[in-house]
Amino acid sequence: MKIQTSRAGTFRPRTCSPLWRKPPEEWRTRLEAACRFSGSGQTPALFFRADDIGAGGRAFRALCDLFRKHGVPLALAVVPAWLSQSRVEQLFQSAPLEEDLWGWHQHGWRHVNWQKTGKKSEFGEQRPLDKQWKDIWQGSHKMKEIFGERTLPVFTPPWNRFSEATLMVLEQLGFKAISTTEPLPRNSKAAKGLINLRIFVDLHTRKGPDPEEDFDKLLRELSAALTRKDPVGIMIHHQRMTSFAFEFLDAFLEIVRQNQPRACRHLSDLI
Repeated sequence: MKIQTSRAGTFRPRTCSPLWRKPPEEWRTRLEAACRFSGSGQTPALFFRADDIGAGGRAFRALCDLFRKHGVPLALAVVPAWLSQSRVEQLFQSAPLEEDLWGWHQHGWRHVNWQKTGKKSEFGEQRPLDKQWKDIWQGSHKMKEIFGERTLPVFTPPWNRFSEATLMVLEQLGFKAISTTEPLPRNSKAAKGLINLRIFVDLHTRKGPDPEEDFDKLLRELSAALTRKDPVGIMIHHQRMTSFAFEFLDAFLEIVRQNQPRACRHLSDLI
């Protein structure tokens, strides 16, 4: 299956990181050099998480086609409140519910910021426990209505931020894991019952102003990720992907599959 992302201008998102606007020189060679797998026989555990899922479209279809092409599972973090019947039908056209590749799980409730100060968060310290409980419960109920037994008991908090109240609610509602960028607090009783499926590499919401410098940084992050013993999450935002972003991801998936075909895990295998 051929992914039509190679023509310049095929994908021109309104917002994208400077890194993805133009391919750096010899980027494929540099990517291959960075992705040197350990000769110890240890297989890394990689999972890919696509955030802000709530509608179909060309970029979402291209993303699903790309992962289907390589046979790599993709964790789809769905914002429940964004889903209408027509949007659900759009999603299933690109990622059929009966297809085993997709890890459907909950991405907050509405993906709105409730913090009056500080960094954005839907479930931050300024959000009371009762309101967090109501929103997460509503989202969980809607997810199960739409995705049924395909719904995984995994919660991705918007902006990867959460509070102690969030962990308490997740434990009460039977979630098995949270997926975020930070380690869980050691002194949290609620956190002890949850697996943290951490994100170590952010592909598309990067803020580095210098594309060349940021590209080198990304390669170092990927290289380090391939040597970790614990599961490593790689975060995707398809709405921010340019044609080069698709080409890069295509090349990376090919390298991983050729060198470590068992490295890419389904979210369900990690919980």
